[in-house]
Amino acid sequence: MSESPTRAQQDRRGDIWAATLKVLAPLGLVVLPVLAYLNLYRIARDDGSLALDFHNEIYAEAQMLLRGDNPFPALTESMTHGPNFIWPPLVGYAAAPLTWLPPSLADTVIVVLGIASFAAALWIVGVRDWRVYGAASLWGPVIGEMRTAHVTLILCLLVAIVWRTRKHTAAPGITLGVAVALKLFVWPLALWLAARRRWSEAAIAAAVAAASLLLLLPFIGIVEYARLLRRLGDAFDQDGYSPYGLLAQAGVPGSVARVVAVGIGLAVLVAAWRRCSFGLFVAAALLLSPIVWLDYYALTAIPLAVARPRLSWIWLLPILTFGMPSAGLGAGTVVRTTWALAIFGVVVGYTAWREAGGVIWQPASDTPVTQ
Repeated sequence: MSESPTRAQQDRRGDIWAATLKVLAPLGLVVLPVLAYLNLYRIARDDGSLALDFHNEIYAEAQMLLRGDNPFPALTESMTHGPNFIWPPLVGYAAAPLTWLPPSLADTVIVVLGIASFAAALWIVGVRDWRVYGAASLWGPVIGEMRTAHVTLILCLLVAIVWRTRKHTAAPGITLGVAVALKLFVWPLALWLAARRRWSEAAIAAAVAAASLLLLLPFIGIVEYARLLRRLGDAFDQDGYSPYGLLAQAGVPGSVARVVAVGIGLAVLVAAWRRCSFGLFVAAALLLSPIVWLDYYALTAIPLAVARPRLSWIWLLPILTFGMPSAGLGAGTVVRTTWALAIFGVVVGYTAWREAGGVIWQPASDTPVTQ
């Protein structure tokens, strides 16, 4: 008959396990991310996929805008062959300083800027645990931005600033308005401000985003631009990591898939409003976006960081999306889209659960109430 381990043996095993964790944590959450980024950077530079969409679309569109040329295509042009110059004009103007650099150097700068922006976003919302930075850097949506450079990581920084300045006057509205002007799909966060009864800030966000559309007028009408965006969505939405994309990939008729997907998005939006949940509003933005590429899910890290600023298993789960294609025709498949939706569904659910079980900010007074 085997004997039970003594207290001394148990303590010794505990010490060995603790020492092992002290070694594995830096290896897994510092050394591994650094090696992963350096290796992916080398590969992307060699095969020409570094900051691909920035290089082919945003950088080129910025050059055209600075020359006064119309970058926007005609409605009859194909959306699936070659670059699409239909980024909101504020994106092009914001990228204008990078056009002073050679394209290859600008690609590297935008990649570094994105990584720095994401780290700054986590810091702004209160993450001080270095292990979280290591884990989040290995998320597929985060490291995959090195290849696409959709400015999503910069968007994460703006969303973090909106949350940090949520009790201030004007600042969250202006910042969110700029975020919507860069990426239209984050508009539901204006409803988050409204749900907190920050009506003036929500109105400022809407006004700033609307004003940014005036930048279109020298080149294209607002209605015509909206039609271009609709055509872009029709060309790529079935390849995205969204409920609509999943249903379309599974062969469900488009009209049925659209109704189901929009219904899911609106249901989450209603739940977000009733709970005044930052995490659910971010989820609603993703669900209601016509196109959802993998990098968009980097935004879920911001409410998660608010709800769980220290390392736990939830920060490790999205690492399972490492290596998945980020964007483009054929990016989403039934298996990949199901995998992404399941993983980030757990992330959003965990975030909402933490929000409901921890500290709730009452919309009327903005005073914290601990449950």
